[in-house]
Amino acid sequence: MSRPFDLLEEARAAAADPDRLRAIATTSLSASLPPLDLVNIGIVLRDAGLREEALSVFDRLACAEPRDIPSRYEKAILYLHEGSHSDALLTLQEILAHHPHEDRTNLVAARILYSLGETAAGDAAIDRIPILGHPDRHAIETTARVIREFGLFVADYPRERALAMATALSSSPRYLSAHGVTAAAAAALDAGTGFSLIRVGDGEGAFVRLSDSDERRFPNLYLHNRRDRAHVWFAGTVDIQDDGFLATACRISDLMRDADIVGMPYPDWIRHEYKLLSVTGISALVNLLRVDRPPHAASCSQLISLELHESKALYHLMRQQDSIGLIACHHDLPEILKAEFGFSEIDYHHVPGEKGHSHLLAAASVEGTHWPDRFLAIMEALSRPLNGKLYLVAAGLLGKLYCHRIKQSGGVALDIGSLADGWMGVNTRPGLRKLSFA
Repeated sequence: MSRPFDLLEEARAAAADPDRLRAIATTSLSASLPPLDLVNIGIVLRDAGLREEALSVFDRLACAEPRDIPSRYEKAILYLHEGSHSDALLTLQEILAHHPHEDRTNLVAARILYSLGETAAGDAAIDRIPILGHPDRHAIETTARVIREFGLFVADYPRERALAMATALSSSPRYLSAHGVTAAAAAALDAGTGFSLIRVGDGEGAFVRLSDSDERRFPNLYLHNRRDRAHVWFAGTVDIQDDGFLATACRISDLMRDADIVGMPYPDWIRHEYKLLSVTGISALVNLLRVDRPPHAASCSQLISLELHESKALYHLMRQQDSIGLIACHHDLPEILKAEFGFSEIDYHHVPGEKGHSHLLAAASVEGTHWPDRFLAIMEALSRPLNGKLYLVAAGLLGKLYCHRIKQSGGVALDIGSLADGWMGVNTRPGLRKLSFA
C-alpha cells in the first residue's frame, strides 16, 4: 500500500482511472494525511466526476475540524458545478459562521445570492470582505467590483429571461439546419455573390458593444470578460485595451448584423452557464442575444460546424469546388484537403493558433503574431475580387473579420472554427476528437 504522502501524487496520476481513484479515496479516508493533501485528493475526485467519493473526503476533514475552510469551500464548488445552488450556499454559510470575512467564500456566496434574486444579501456578502486591509487589495477590490456588476447583470437578465431569448431564436423559421446553411452557401457560390456564415460564442460575446450606457453600467465586468477570453487567443501577447485592437474586436456586433447567417448560443448552453453561475459565460452569451439584428436575418446553432461535419453537408459542398481558400493554423491541412477532395489549388493563409492551446498544437502552428501582423496582411490579401470562391475560416475572433472581408470581396466564407482542429486530431474543445471526412 502507498505511503500516505504518496496518495495525492497517485490520485493526480490516476485522474482518468475511476476504479483506481475509488481505491485511493478509500485509503485516504483512513490515512493520516496533511489536511491540504486530503482536500486536493477530493478536488481530483470531484473533477473526475466521482461525486460521492469527493464528498466523503471533504466531509471527513470538515467533521474533524468545524472551522476548516478549504474542505467546505471545495464541497460548495462541487454543489455549484452541479447546479445545487442552495446546497452550495448552505455550505458556504458554514464557513462564514466561523470566518465571516473570508474573501473567496463571500465572493462565491454573493454570486449565488445574486442569482437567487437576493441582491441586498449579495451586496452584504461583498461588504463583509475587509478590502482596505487585504494583502492583495487591488485584485480583491477589482474582483468585488466585477461580482457586484455581475449581480446587476443577472438582475436584468435572470436565467428564465435569457433562456426565453435563446429558445425564441432557436424556434424561429429563420433558424437553419446544416443543409439549410449549405444550400444558402451553394446559392451564393452559383450566383458568384458574397456570403458569410460566422459563429459566435463567449469569446465574441465578451467584445459585444451594445451602447455607451451599457458600457458605463458594466465597465469592470466587461473588462474582466475581455481579458479572460483574450487570454485564450493571445495569452497576454496583445494589449486588449489598445485602441486599435479594442475598436477592431468590438466590431463584432456590426459583423453579426452584416453576416448572412450567424451561429448563435443555443438553449442548453445558456442552461449550462447559469448552472455554473459563470460570470463571463452568462454575460457574454446573453449580450450576443441582445444584439439587434435585422428581422430577416438567418441564424443557426453555434455548433453548426459540427452539424456540417456530422451531416456531411459541408463535404458535399466542398466536393463541388475545384479550388477553395483556407485560413487556419495547421500548415499540413491544405495538402490533406487536396488529397481528400482533389482541389487543384488552395489559397492558404496561416494564422497563429490560440496561444491558450499551444500545449496541444504543433510549434509551427502557434508561431508568429496574429494581431496585428498576420491580421493586417490577411485583410489586405483578401481585398481583391474573390469571384465566388469558397473560403473555410478557422481563426477565432479575428476570423469573423476575415469572413466579413471575404463577403465584401465577393467570396463565400464559412466559419468552421475548431472543425479544422478535429480534422487534424487536435482536441482543443471538450469532446472534440479526430474527425473523418467519410
